[in-house]
Amino acid sequence: MGNSMIKIENGFVQIPQSTEIWMTQHQLTDLFGCFVSKISANVRAILKTGVLDESKVCRIYYYKNGNSVEEYSLEMIIALSFRIQSRNAETFRKYLFKKLSKPEIPEILIRNIQNSILN
Repeated sequence: MGNSMIKIENGFVQIPQSTEIWMTQHQLTDLFGCFVSKISANVRAILKTGVLDESKVCRIYYYKNGNSVEEYSLEMIIALSFRIQSRNAETFRKYLFKKLSKPEIPEILIRNIQNSILN
């Protein structure tokens, strides 16, 4: 299970310097400041549109005790940020626009997008 999580603290977004970012629904509720039901409903809506390929943006991590948890890739996290209306989601969107409007797109975002497209 991936330990790389995006965090928003005091209005600042922290993205780990990892090539892969995967987060669970509960981690996403902490990130965006909303309920699990809002995350799951928006994941279903995004997948229903066919814009994202479920096999590339969702995966299941199985624990040794038989329990499992679904994780979502950076691509899904970005899509969710545009569907969820919360202060943290807005902070994350502003962070994305700020980073993407710079002449040099951060290498970590390029690698994450390339990995999600190629896998």
